[in-house]
Amino acid sequence: MKNIAPGGFALLALALTPRAAADIPGITPFTGSWHAHASGLTINSDASGRLTYADISACPGACSGRDDYADAPLATIDFTLTSVSGDTATGTVNVASNPSNDTVGEPVTIKLITGIGDPFTGPPASVSRSNGVALEVRIGKMRDWNYCNDTTHNYCGG
Repeated sequence: MKNIAPGGFALLALALTPRAAADIPGITPFTGSWHAHASGLTINSDASGRLTYADISACPGACSGRDDYADAPLATIDFTLTSVSGDTATGTVNVASNPSNDTVGEPVTIKLITGIGDPFTGPPASVSRSNGVALEVRIGKMRDWNYCNDTTHNYCGG
């Protein structure tokens, strides 16, 4: 049996260590808490994130009508962003509570939008005194969401 030198363990530990936020320049504008109607998004400074949403597809039979979002079970998607290029951050899904909607390994693309306009609705900057920022979030091929923070609360229904 061969012995591994202590330095070998240190190198192995470094190789298996996840990337730190310092390794992802430009992540800061994406971090924080974001919202949209019955959904929430948190992006941490270490580039990990969690999206929560009312999962209409998992709604029990009685969950039909105008209060679907209030009655639907909560679903989560955990992801890690791995790079930022300009106003776009990319990464992949780590865990999804409903694999029928989202699967591990699916791409995550988040675009930072400043100077709010279409497709966001709400008061113009002359009323809100700030156009703020929002995120366009795409997970997988078909799922798109728009999220706001406290600078744009009127634009995302929150």
